[in-house]
Amino acid sequence: MVKMVSSRLQGRKKTLLLCAFFSLVSSIMVFASSLYWYLLDDLEQRTDTAQQVLDNQMQNIFVELKEVADQATFFCEKDDVKRLQKTTFYSPIFKEYGLFDHDYKLFCSNIGPIDITLYSTVIERLKSSQDRKTVSLSQSNTLSESTFFAFYQREDGLGVNGLAPPRSFSLFIDQILRPDYHYLLTIGKNTIDSRRDAHQHSASHSAAVGVLAHRSVTLDDWSLTLKVFLPTALYWQYCLLLLPFAIVSWLILLVAFYSATLLWHHYQHSLHHCIKRAIKRNEMQVHYQPIVSLQRDKPHELEALIRWHSERHGQVSPLIIVDTANRLGLMEELTWMVIRQVGNFYRDNHTVLKDIKTAVNVDRFSLLKDSFTPMLAELLNQYPELTGRLGLEVTETSALNDDELPLMVSRFEHLKKIGVSLSVDDFGTGYSGLDFLRRFPYDTLKLDQVFIASLKDDHFSRQILTSVTKLAKELGMELIAEGVERQDQLEAVQMLGVDRVQGYFFSRPLPKEQVVAWLLDNTPANTPVCR
Repeated sequence: MVKMVSSRLQGRKKTLLLCAFFSLVSSIMVFASSLYWYLLDDLEQRTDTAQQVLDNQMQNIFVELKEVADQATFFCEKDDVKRLQKTTFYSPIFKEYGLFDHDYKLFCSNIGPIDITLYSTVIERLKSSQDRKTVSLSQSNTLSESTFFAFYQREDGLGVNGLAPPRSFSLFIDQILRPDYHYLLTIGKNTIDSRRDAHQHSASHSAAVGVLAHRSVTLDDWSLTLKVFLPTALYWQYCLLLLPFAIVSWLILLVAFYSATLLWHHYQHSLHHCIKRAIKRNEMQVHYQPIVSLQRDKPHELEALIRWHSERHGQVSPLIIVDTANRLGLMEELTWMVIRQVGNFYRDNHTVLKDIKTAVNVDRFSLLKDSFTPMLAELLNQYPELTGRLGLEVTETSALNDDELPLMVSRFEHLKKIGVSLSVDDFGTGYSGLDFLRRFPYDTLKLDQVFIASLKDDHFSRQILTSVTKLAKELGMELIAEGVERQDQLEAVQMLGVDRVQGYFFSRPLPKEQVVAWLLDNTPANTPVCR
């Protein structure tokens, strides 16, 4: 007992350790992948938002340039300069404005008259632009740094350009992207602005510099490209921040895994699971109870009864086996298992059993299935020893509806054609009356042991059995009395004209070796009917 308890404790300890390991691995995988996909989704959403903001910002820039151009003239008088200065003062982006003519020469700015020719590359882009607008990034003499330039030209050739520090674009992007996200904003191959030397984070070097993922969007109208990078360091930072939640999820998974494992072990050792497994593996045994003939010129018969001893549950009642099989939808499999064992029994003892019939219990609703009769015929081909020796006992447990009645009659007729005899088991305990006997072509009627037990003292039961016996004889049916356990019961059923008896008075259900010995010792001529 101590060793058994110790073994169980060791088993549970091992199960707990395995569950802890698998739950830890599972929680790490779920946590790591979930965080990764969350950050990827966040990266994508924020990049899309930044793209929309940049696009709106560029639209606003050229709306502002167009307004300046609409007010400008081809002169650079004092009023023109003041107007440019005022516009520059109120502009949220540009630090300087300039005007250029149809020859692409800057002739005026908010500082005063100037004489500068635009770069040839800018001129080409303006000429090829459908909207006569373009942008560039170059060194500014005024701002003394790399400067963003935006150009717009009216149809009459007057154009305006605005100068802005690249950082003005970052102010909008910084509000959208997380502080730890790196990004790179470029015009063509020139960098407008970046965060934390993100210009080093190209796709080919992303792994080397610790970038987990990146997203790139392009504003084709402006030749702007925004690359946003997810640093590996940010991922690990989130991992550390969410570590308590990861530990909690691990504990939850541990409890769930351990509980599920215990439930599974419990189910594996449960009676229902063991019965199901025993049926699937053909682990049950068939015992045989003699049906003793009261006529000396007729042989005895047998009834095949299921028996099973479970290593965990001990001897299991046949009623529990049948009820469980019915609940699990395994009644047909149980029936085929019994018939196959009976077939092997006849094959191994053909000489002794050549004149003996054996009855097998079958569920009435199994008979209603289209596959039952063909399957039974196939089994009779496999076991020709059973031909003419197999009987089916159909328990009278429930009433059949109007659709099932003709179908059942048809099944019975097919079964009798292939040499299978039929008997109604436990008659009088179900829903049917005497008319039940007339409707179905049974060969044998078995009187339930409930009536046999009270036959001597119960005048009403005796009258019922007398009527049933008379009707069965008129219909050409043989009678079997179940549950005969005493001499007085035997004498009473003999007076009713019963053909055969079954019960502990003669024999309990026996294993196949013992029932063969019983048959050899109890030929009909030697079987005592009265003692």
